[in-house]
Amino acid sequence: MAEQSYYDILGVSKNASDDEIKKAYRKLALKYHPDRNPGDKEAEKKFKEVNEAHEVLSDKQKRARYDQFGKAGVGGAGGGNPFGGGNPFGQGGSYSYSFNGQNMNFGDFDLNDIFSSFFGGGAGFGRRNRGRDLQTSVTIEFKEAIFGTTKTININGKDIKIKIPAGIDDGQAIRLSGRGGEAPEKDGQPGDLYIQVRVKPHKNLTRDGHIILSEQHISMVDAALGCEIEVETIDGPITMKVPAGTQSGTPFKLSGHGVKFRADGDRGPHIVEVIVDTPTKLSKKQKELLEEFKNGSKKRGFFN
Repeated sequence: MAEQSYYDILGVSKNASDDEIKKAYRKLALKYHPDRNPGDKEAEKKFKEVNEAHEVLSDKQKRARYDQFGKAGVGGAGGGNPFGGGNPFGQGGSYSYSFNGQNMNFGDFDLNDIFSSFFGGGAGFGRRNRGRDLQTSVTIEFKEAIFGTTKTININGKDIKIKIPAGIDDGQAIRLSGRGGEAPEKDGQPGDLYIQVRVKPHKNLTRDGHIILSEQHISMVDAALGCEIEVETIDGPITMKVPAGTQSGTPFKLSGHGVKFRADGDRGPHIVEVIVDTPTKLSKKQKELLEEFKNGSKKRGFFN
């Protein structure tokens, strides 16, 4: 049986507008959320699929790559992400939240409306006798975000060790249940602690979901004749072959050198864009050689 497309999962057409995708996601996410379907494995599976589809189709660049290359173009985005993203501390704007280990990204929906659907309480999520939520942030290196790390933070004079999972992205948040403010009454529950993760940019590498991107410059001679180049990756330097006749802007894929996106360790690719540099200053001898090559190519029909 053929795998459903992300459009089929959300029940929208390939030409659906951003608003149509947002509305379809909200409806299905509320329908299949685990808190509404406790113990229902099929609903849990649907919830993951809906969340993955929305993560890709709500992003213009990812949607364009998905339309062209399918799931391979988005590096397997979505399903295995165990943490929330966006800004859980603001009023409005992008908002992600995690229930029972499942990530929900509601975009710019009204939060009171969403959580009243689950808990019937509106603001405060329906729990009055509860300590207030606390917020803080932590900054990590680019590679620490890729491979995961452990950090120690200080909250109200007590040190807390937090495990930051591999693959977390800049702006995403980790929730520590019950590590927030104390409850106002003895029989109440403490609030939660939200840690927003900030990732320092890398000098040569950038990230797009589960894909690592970089550029590699070569000379026009190397592009014409072919060469081997050393590419910096998050796993260390790798030798990559560039075939003869490579054009500037050609992308090369290094499979498995991107960001982890599944619990079993699968990782996305590293895409290297080769840029062919055209010399701006030539010696007299170099000009003569190029002219000779140009004239000889015309006679032999080299480029025909």
